[in-house]
Amino acid sequence: MQPTSSYLTGHLPVPPEWQEIFSPFYFVHNRTSTPVTKILSPTFQTILIFNFSNPGLFFIEENIPITIDKSMVIGPIKLAHQYTIPPNGEMLVANFKHDAFYRFFGKHLQSYTDFLLHPDEILGEHCFAAFWDTLKALNNMQERVDAILDFSAAYLRERDKGSEDIISAGENDSIINPIKDIADRQGQSERNIQLKHKKYLGYSAKEMNRYQRFKKTLTRLQDQAESGNIDWFELVHEGGYYDQSHLIHDFSHFLGLSPAQFLKLQSTVCIAGGRS
Repeated sequence: MQPTSSYLTGHLPVPPEWQEIFSPFYFVHNRTSTPVTKILSPTFQTILIFNFSNPGLFFIEENIPITIDKSMVIGPIKLAHQYTIPPNGEMLVANFKHDAFYRFFGKHLQSYTDFLLHPDEILGEHCFAAFWDTLKALNNMQERVDAILDFSAAYLRERDKGSEDIISAGENDSIINPIKDIADRQGQSERNIQLKHKKYLGYSAKEMNRYQRFKKTLTRLQDQAESGNIDWFELVHEGGYYDQSHLIHDFSHFLGLSPAQFLKLQSTVCIAGGRS
């Protein structure tokens, strides 16, 4: 948990049987009398937000806010976005891992045209509207997490075989080109595997590879900053970047910040699924 006067954030773990479905749940309590604006770091996860207070704001682009009322699905989060928690605000965020969103909803959000939706719009039912009332009445965030997991069990589908191969190959660092590896083993075209990758996960393997490289470099930078000894040459080299300009370009792409700006502002950057 990270308390800042009366602004509290933290992560709540999920039981082992749910760890391939959800990353730790993220919560925030803004117990101040003023709105608080933060930057949501990209995670390439789709998130489900439950808001238990006055509406918050999520910025698709600078100065283009979307209202977060009771619940909203956002993602996959591929770029940094600002969001604002209202005074006395209270939110809980579920972070879907890998193909988990597909297993619940039978589709993945593919573009900003359907980037922000109420979950009932995806299901074509009204179960989440009633479920929000149940969550609101509970006493604390842990009870709400437990209730979400119980509620989720009825909607979770078995993982498709095609999704299993994509996820296991993507997690194997020894496979240089997981798309080609799967295509060769299954006797399919790489294009067909690429389409399946986006169908199940909501993003391409190429997008994920770039993000994974950036995420590892971001973690190295944070670790070096904590030790007080930042070695930019090592960050460029270990991250597989051509030069420092290449590294700065990825920071600008994913966070909208330079590395130096990130170091100054990292206390305002939120990673809903937990630090890399």
